[in-house]
Amino acid sequence: GGGKTLAMAGRVDAEFTAHDALPARMKDLPDRAARAGVQVNVTDRPDGSYDIVLCDVPCSGSGAWRRSPDGKWRLTEEGFADLLGTQSEILDLAAPLVAPGGVLAYATCSVLAPENREQVEAFLSRHPEWELTTDRQWLPTDGGDGFYLAQLTRSGVTS
Repeated sequence: GGGKTLAMAGRVDAEFTAHDALPARMKDLPDRAARAGVQVNVTDRPDGSYDIVLCDVPCSGSGAWRRSPDGKWRLTEEGFADLLGTQSEILDLAAPLVAPGGVLAYATCSVLAPENREQVEAFLSRHPEWELTTDRQWLPTDGGDGFYLAQLTRSGVTS
């Protein structure tokens, strides 16, 4: 837990706060951050206003199915629907944490459109004060696992 936070903290001089729905995943993050020479605050309840919020959401893992093919056999239609609901809920809960003019980054290790661009488009239809400024899909054919990243920017006007 916290690997992406450490990667970002190693590149930018800024204050970082990390949260996971399963707090035990962040247990060793303060020690790992100290070894990396960066400061990361861990919280079990994020609040306030952040310039950037990264939502690394639970997903099907379809981008890594070539390495872990059993994942595609474990995913059921009901389980997939639950994942989509969780992803949507996380985006909706994270959005108010982003400062006006700030960025909400949405990431999955999936190659499936319903978890990626379609999820982002549904969010935008619920939240007109946001705009999609960047999105990118990496496929296993690009030389690694499949990933998706969208950057959503909140308008500078508070509603």
